[in-house]
Order: sequence, then structure tokens, then C-alpha cells
Amino acid sequence: MRRQAVSVALMSLFILALFPMTGVSAGVAKSNPPTFGSGPTEGGVLSGTVTIVVSTTTGLDSAQLDYNDGNSWISLANITSTSSWIYNWDSSSVNDGAYQLRLEGWSGGASTGTTNSANFTIDNTAPNNLAFVIENPDYGTGTSLANRAWFSIPSDGTLSFTWNASDANLDYATLTNLPGPGAPSNDGPGFLAYRWDWTTGGFPSQGTWNPQLTVYDEGGSSTSETRYIGIDTIGPTVGTPSLSISSDWNKAYTLIFSNLFNGATDNGGSGINGYEVRDSTDSSWNSIGFGGSGSLSLQEGVRQIQFRAVDNVGNRGNPINYTLRIDHHAPVAGGWIVPELTTALTGGLDIQVQASDGLSGINATQSKIQYGFDSDGIGDTPDITSSWVDVGAGLSTTLSPTIDWTTKQGQFLSLRALLVDEAGNSDYSATQHFVVFPSFDFSWASASVDRLVVRAGSEGEVTINSILVSNEAYPGTVMVRLQTAPADRNSDVTWTTLESRTLPPIALADLQEELIWSVAVLNVGEYDIRLTVDPSDSVSERDEANNDAYMVVQGASQKSVGAVTSFSPSLLAVALSGIWIGYWLTRNKDELHSSAQETDSSSASSIISATASSSSGSTCEDL
Repeated sequence: MRRQAVSVALMSLFILALFPMTGVSAGVAKSNPPTFGSGPTEGGVLSGTVTIVVSTTTGLDSAQLDYNDGNSWISLANITSTSSWIYNWDSSSVNDGAYQLRLEGWSGGASTGTTNSANFTIDNTAPNNLAFVIENPDYGTGTSLANRAWFSIPSDGTLSFTWNASDANLDYATLTNLPGPGAPSNDGPGFLAYRWDWTTGGFPSQGTWNPQLTVYDEGGSSTSETRYIGIDTIGPTVGTPSLSISSDWNKAYTLIFSNLFNGATDNGGSGINGYEVRDSTDSSWNSIGFGGSGSLSLQEGVRQIQFRAVDNVGNRGNPINYTLRIDHHAPVAGGWIVPELTTALTGGLDIQVQASDGLSGINATQSKIQYGFDSDGIGDTPDITSSWVDVGAGLSTTLSPTIDWTTKQGQFLSLRALLVDEAGNSDYSATQHFVVFPSFDFSWASASVDRLVVRAGSEGEVTINSILVSNEAYPGTVMVRLQTAPADRNSDVTWTTLESRTLPPIALADLQEELIWSVAVLNVGEYDIRLTVDPSDSVSERDEANNDAYMVVQGASQKSVGAVTSFSPSLLAVALSGIWIGYWLTRNKDELHSSAQETDSSSASSIISATASSSSGSTCEDL
């Protein structure tokens, strides 16, 4: 133990001999070390220029500034009063990492002591690997001006952004240049959400913005990234199309259109994506793509065709309307208005066809009437003229006055019309045939009995006054007959001829002949009386239907004096009448004619008898 104590004492003396110290210098070294007036804080992160201010400089000649990178102390700068005891350290001159500073004071060549700073971190590397995402755009990505991210959101909608970055000392992030009003707050420092859900309640309906994300680290370094967005809630304007048909009446079944892009614009919005078309009667629109051309099937009627443009976020603009008038059916012919055709016609013949068209209406200048003559009124083409003859435009016209109608008796005037409507539809009407009648005609100007009811028997005689007329002087003979039949006959009972007269050629020279007839009603009952001219139809007439004149007479019972209670005959009279009529029906007309005198002599036993006279003294044949 003593040896050890001696050794320590000797060593102490040796050291003192090597380092002699005065009382003044030793006092400065121990009592006046420099201190940091400003500098790093414990755990702080520094970047860029770091200002070091030296405090407690009394009695110092200089202060040596050193830094430690975790391995050793390295000289950084000698700070003196000439620099106002300030040193601006460019921290980028060292690598990022953990550091500590040290100040050592010097006076008279001797150290006055050291002071160490807080531990701090140098971070001169800005945040990197930024990920800046715009969520759920309706169109585009937003990564460039050419690929702007578009949104079709209402004024109270929400825009969502997310971000991330690589940095050991991330501090906070800012997001600027967004649609307002207002601006979003910073994300950090402290808690980092790494997203913004930005809503203001007052987004504009359309516009463009360039949001910028800036990420800061604790050293103050930052990195920015820009995205490009737009809001578009307004539909685009469609251009002026080229159409295959005009607004006039048309018979087209298909509309062809093109050039919808000509003049179309989205007015600074997301851009036009395509076009749509529909007939206004349809509930759904048909997409026709970006080319702006296509076709549409057309129905009949006044159509309202609509076109509109669609932008890239689905906004649809106001439609433009085009009115089209479509008619697919030709006019329909009705009846003809044609005067009575006779061989006496002279001059032009006015004819008219009735027709209708439910939509566009008839084009009178394109429609026309055609005619011809046919032998039998059968077929679609007149066989006498062998072809159709055009008369003129319109639905009414006048046939040529040069037609010789006197040669056309029994022929048929054939007519048809080419009907054209305003849309261009056309069709021929069905062929109609009209017979040409002879101009001559018999008719009864008057025919009447002097009494409607007579007492049946030999005294039950009635007188018939009649006037036969013709519309032209007739040069030939004509047959006239007086006929009767029971009024209550059935369809099997025919008329019985009582008298026939043959009028001479001069009878109708003055166009009329008065004929007086006398008929005796022998039996009770009601009887029809008929006067017939030309019963064999040997004379060609305009109208055969007016060759008969009808009358009625009643034979009353002998006991019914002064009054007739009924026109119905007794059962006995009906039976006798049936026997008598049956008898006359079984007789041959030629046989009756040849035995006329014999019949007259037995007239007392007949049911009804007749005598006659003519005002012109014509000859008569009595049956």
C-alpha cells in the first residue's frame, strides 16, 4: 500500500512539471467558456443555413466551432469579434444525419473551456416520391393539361384528394388553387390525414383550376406537385346538321344526317363526347357517336326530329328541333262525277274525279285524268282505243268536243286518274266504265184512273187517262199494253195483258200521245193496273225503267152500297180470282193473240175487262 501511494505522488509531480499553469490563465480556462446564443435545439431538424451566435465572449480572443457526426469532432469555423461572434453555417455541406456542435473559447492562446450544443438532425433533402391523387373524376386523370380531370358535381358536392411522400421528417402539406369560396386548411403539422375532402357549398357550374400540393419537412424543405381539374355541369351545344330531306312534304322512309359537329361546342367544358337523335314521339334517345352522322327511320305525319350533344362527363345539351313532314301513302280515289252519256252529246264533256289524301294533300298540277273507249266495260285497259289518252292536269277536265258521240251507243267511256300528292306518292285509280246510252226515251207523262173504288160487276167500269211522251220524234211504230194483276198476288203470279195497241209512226211526231182506256172490274177485290210501252224492248232507249206506269183499283161488293169497309176480298172472291188467274197464266201469249175475238165475246165471264180509245185514232188490238 505504501508503494502504491508513493507511485501516485511521483506521477502527480511529473504531470505538474510537464504542464506549468499560471494563476491567471487557469482562472480564465475554468471561468469563461463560450456559450451558444442561438443554435440547434434538442431534437431539432435543421436545413439550409444555420446561424450560430456565440454568447459569453468576455475576455475571449476567439471561439472554435466544431461539429460531431457521431464519429469524431470536426473543425467547422473560428468565430471572432470581427464577425460579430456570428457564423452562418451552410448545413448542406454535410450529409443528412444526427449532429452536435461544440464551442471552445481561446484567450491568450489558451482554452477557456468548451460548451456542447443540443443534439439535432441535418435534413437538407426535400420530400420526394410525392403521390398526389384526385379521386373519382368523371373524365380524365388530371396529370396534365391535356388530360384534365373533369367533374360534373353540384355546387354542394365534394372533391377528394389524397397524397403521400417519402421523407424521414415530414411536417405538413398544403393544397392550394382549388375552386372556392375559401381554401382548405393544411394537413399537419402533428397529425397527418394524407387527404382532403373539399366542399364549400358553392362550387361554380363550370371552370378550370390547377390544384397544387406542397409537402414540407421539419427542416423547411418542400416539394410541390400540380394537378389539373375542371367542373362541368353545363351541356354542350350541338352543331347544324346536314339533312337528306327538307321540311317540305316528303315520302322518304329514312332520314340521313351528318356534320353535327359543325359549329358544336362545349364552351370550355370537358369536351364533346358524341351526339344523340330521336323522333320526338320516342321516349329514348339513340346514340350516334362522335362522328355526328347516321340515319333515322321515319314514320308518317308531321315529325319533330331532335338532335343534342353529350359531353365527356355526361352532360346533355338542349336539343335542336327540325320539323319533317312525311307521307308514305298515295291519294285514294273516290267516285267520278260524269254527266249522263248519250248519243245526243255535243261539245266538250266536263268530268271530275273525287280523291283525298290524308296527309300532304293532292298535287293538282301533277295529277291527271285519262280516258278511252271500251266495248264491254270489263278490264283495266280500254279495248277500243287500245290505250289511254291523257286529258290534262288536275282532278277535273273537259273531254275533247270533237268526240262523235252518235257513234258511241252501247260503248263504255273508260276513265282513270293518276293521283299524285305533295310528298310525291302516286298511284292510278281503279278503271271506271260508263255506258253510252241512246238519246231517245219513252216515258209516261201521266196515267190515272177516274175512280179508285167501283162496284164489282158489269157496271164497275173505270176510265184510265194516260199521256205517252218521247224526248225525240219517233218515226216508227210502238207497242203499248194494258195489264192487270191481283194486288195480293205472290211472286209466281204474272201480269195479264188485257189490251195491246200498236201506235202508228205519226203518233209521236209531236212527242206525245194521249191514250184513254176503259176497264171493267167484274169481281170483288183490289187489282193493280200497269201501262207498258215497248214491252219487248225492241226500241233502244236511254232509260228502260220509266216505260211502265202503275195504278190501283178496288172492286167493291154489291152489298156494300155507299161504303167500302175493306179492300180485302171475300174468301170466295179470292178463290175465284185464283182460278181465273191460273187459267190466264197457263195460256200462251201467241194463242191469246190469235184468239182475241173469241176472248172478247166471252168477257162477261171475266173478272175484269177493258175497252179503249185513242185521241189520235190509233189502231188497237184487243186481247
